[in-house]
Amino acid sequence: MTQLRAPSTFAAAMTRVAGVLEYAVAAKLVGRRVRTLQYWSQPNCRTTPTLAQALLLDEAYAEAGGEGAPFGEAYAAQLGLVVERREACRRQLAAELADAARESGEAQADAIHVLASNTASDHVITRALVSVEEARAALSRVAARISSFLQVGAGPASGSTGASST
Repeated sequence: MTQLRAPSTFAAAMTRVAGVLEYAVAAKLVGRRVRTLQYWSQPNCRTTPTLAQALLLDEAYAEAGGEGAPFGEAYAAQLGLVVERREACRRQLAAELADAARESGEAQADAIHVLASNTASDHVITRALVSVEEARAALSRVAARISSFLQVGAGPASGSTGASST
Protein backbone atom coordinates (compact mmCIF):
# COMPACT_ATOMS: atom_id res chain seq x y z
CA MET A 1 0.00 0.00 0.00
CA THR A 2 1.30 3.45 -0.87
CA GLN A 3 2.01 5.66 2.12
CA LEU A 4 0.48 9.11 2.10
CA ARG A 5 3.10 11.85 2.43
CA ALA A 6 2.19 15.38 3.24
CA PRO A 7 3.47 17.74 0.57
CA SER A 8 6.43 19.98 1.39
CA THR A 9 7.94 17.51 3.86
CA PHE A 10 11.35 15.89 3.81
CA ALA A 11 9.69 12.48 3.33
CA ALA A 12 7.93 13.77 0.21
CA ALA A 13 11.19 15.35 -0.99
CA MET A 14 13.06 12.06 -0.62
CA THR A 15 10.32 10.25 -2.51
CA ARG A 16 10.54 12.78 -5.35
CA VAL A 17 14.31 12.46 -5.53
CA ALA A 18 14.15 8.65 -5.48
CA GLY A 19 11.60 8.77 -8.28
CA VAL A 20 14.19 10.38 -10.53
CA LEU A 21 17.52 9.09 -9.18
CA GLU A 22 16.57 5.68 -7.73
CA TYR A 23 17.41 4.90 -4.12
CA ALA A 24 20.67 3.10 -4.91
CA VAL A 25 22.11 6.05 -6.84
CA ALA A 26 20.97 8.56 -4.20
CA ALA A 27 22.35 6.40 -1.38
CA LYS A 28 25.75 6.13 -3.04
CA LEU A 29 25.77 9.89 -3.61
CA VAL A 30 25.33 10.70 0.09
CA GLY A 31 27.29 7.72 1.44
CA ARG A 32 24.36 6.06 3.18
CA ARG A 33 22.61 2.71 2.83
CA VAL A 34 19.59 2.34 0.57
CA ARG A 35 17.47 1.41 3.58
CA THR A 36 18.37 4.73 5.25
CA LEU A 37 17.09 6.70 2.26
CA GLN A 38 13.97 4.56 2.10
CA TYR A 39 13.43 5.36 5.75
CA TRP A 40 13.88 9.07 5.04
CA SER A 41 10.99 8.78 2.57
CA GLN A 42 8.59 7.45 5.21
CA PRO A 43 6.26 10.00 6.81
CA ASN A 44 6.96 8.72 10.33
CA CYS A 45 10.76 8.98 9.95
CA ARG A 46 12.44 10.91 12.73
CA THR A 47 15.71 11.52 10.90
CA THR A 48 16.49 13.54 7.81
CA PRO A 49 19.48 14.08 5.58
CA THR A 50 21.99 16.69 6.66
CA LEU A 51 21.88 20.02 4.87
CA ALA A 52 24.94 18.99 2.84
CA GLN A 53 23.28 15.69 1.87
CA ALA A 54 20.02 17.44 0.96
CA LEU A 55 21.94 19.87 -1.22
CA LEU A 56 23.72 16.99 -2.99
CA LEU A 57 20.41 15.21 -3.54
CA ASP A 58 18.73 18.36 -4.87
CA GLU A 59 21.65 19.02 -7.24
CA ALA A 60 21.70 15.44 -8.55
CA TYR A 61 17.92 15.49 -8.91
CA ALA A 62 18.07 18.64 -11.06
CA GLU A 63 20.98 17.29 -13.13
CA ALA A 64 18.97 14.12 -13.79
CA GLY A 65 16.08 16.15 -15.17
CA GLY A 66 13.95 16.67 -12.09
CA GLU A 67 12.14 19.98 -11.68
CA GLY A 68 12.87 22.19 -8.71
CA ALA A 69 14.75 21.33 -5.55
CA PRO A 70 12.64 18.97 -3.41
CA PHE A 71 14.58 19.37 -0.17
CA GLY A 72 15.05 23.11 -0.65
CA GLU A 73 11.33 23.51 -1.30
CA ALA A 74 10.43 21.40 1.73
CA TYR A 75 12.76 23.42 3.94
CA ALA A 76 11.38 26.70 2.61
CA ALA A 77 7.79 25.58 3.17
CA GLN A 78 8.49 24.44 6.72
CA LEU A 79 10.41 27.61 7.52
CA GLY A 80 7.47 29.59 6.13
CA LEU A 81 5.14 27.82 8.57
CA VAL A 82 7.42 28.65 11.50
CA VAL A 83 7.57 32.30 10.46
CA GLU A 84 3.80 32.41 9.95
CA ARG A 85 3.17 30.95 13.42
CA ARG A 86 5.52 33.52 14.95
CA GLU A 87 3.87 36.38 13.04
CA ALA A 88 0.40 35.09 13.92
CA CYS A 89 1.44 35.17 17.57
CA ARG A 90 2.65 38.75 17.17
CA ARG A 91 -0.64 39.72 15.53
CA GLN A 92 -2.52 38.07 18.39
CA LEU A 93 -0.41 39.99 20.91
CA ALA A 94 -1.28 43.24 19.13
CA ALA A 95 -4.99 42.38 19.26
CA GLU A 96 -4.78 41.44 22.94
CA LEU A 97 -2.89 44.65 23.73
CA ALA A 98 -5.59 46.69 21.98
CA ASP A 99 -8.28 44.85 23.95
CA ALA A 100 -6.40 45.39 27.23
CA ALA A 101 -5.98 49.09 26.48
CA ARG A 102 -9.71 49.45 25.78
CA GLU A 103 -10.71 47.48 28.89
CA SER A 104 -8.25 49.44 31.05
CA GLY A 105 -9.57 52.74 29.73
CA GLU A 106 -13.15 51.72 30.50
CA ALA A 107 -12.14 50.57 34.00
CA GLN A 108 -10.41 53.88 34.70
CA ALA A 109 -13.37 55.85 33.38
CA ASP A 110 -15.79 53.86 35.54
CA ALA A 111 -13.52 54.23 38.60
CA ILE A 112 -13.27 57.99 38.03
CA HIS A 113 -17.08 58.10 37.83
CA VAL A 114 -17.24 56.41 41.27
CA LEU A 115 -14.64 58.83 42.64
CA ALA A 116 -16.34 61.89 41.20
CA SER A 117 -19.74 60.95 42.50
CA ASN A 118 -20.44 61.77 46.13
CA THR A 119 -23.28 59.27 46.17
CA ALA A 120 -22.36 56.58 43.64
CA SER A 121 -25.08 53.97 43.41
CA ASP A 122 -24.40 50.28 43.90
CA HIS A 123 -24.95 49.87 40.16
CA VAL A 124 -22.23 52.41 39.32
CA ILE A 125 -19.81 50.82 41.81
CA THR A 126 -20.57 47.29 40.55
CA ARG A 127 -20.06 48.41 36.96
CA ALA A 128 -16.66 49.84 37.94
CA LEU A 129 -15.71 46.58 39.67
CA VAL A 130 -16.76 44.56 36.62
CA SER A 131 -14.74 46.87 34.37
CA VAL A 132 -11.67 46.44 36.56
CA GLU A 133 -12.06 42.65 36.47
CA GLU A 134 -12.42 42.72 32.68
CA ALA A 135 -9.26 44.83 32.43
CA ARG A 136 -7.41 42.46 34.77
CA ALA A 137 -8.43 39.48 32.62
CA ALA A 138 -7.34 41.28 29.45
CA LEU A 139 -3.97 42.13 30.99
CA SER A 140 -3.57 38.49 32.11
CA ARG A 141 -4.04 37.41 28.50
CA VAL A 142 -1.39 39.93 27.44
CA ALA A 143 0.99 38.60 30.11
CA ALA A 144 0.47 35.02 28.93
CA ARG A 145 1.04 36.00 25.31
CA ILE A 146 4.19 37.97 26.16
CA SER A 147 5.56 35.04 28.17
CA SER A 148 5.16 32.85 25.07
CA PHE A 149 7.98 34.88 23.53
CA LEU A 150 10.44 33.69 26.18
CA GLN A 151 12.93 31.15 24.93
CA VAL A 152 12.68 27.77 26.62
CA GLY A 153 15.35 25.17 27.18
CA ALA A 154 19.09 25.58 27.50
CA GLY A 155 21.29 27.94 25.56
CA PRO A 156 20.78 31.29 23.88
CA ALA A 157 19.29 29.92 20.65
CA SER A 158 16.97 27.30 22.09
CA GLY A 159 13.22 27.25 22.20
CA SER A 160 10.69 29.18 20.23
CA THR A 161 9.45 32.72 20.30
CA GLY A 162 5.81 33.58 20.22
CA ALA A 163 4.64 30.02 19.76
CA SER A 164 2.15 29.74 22.57
CA SER A 165 -1.19 28.15 21.87
CA THR A 166 -2.99 30.39 24.35
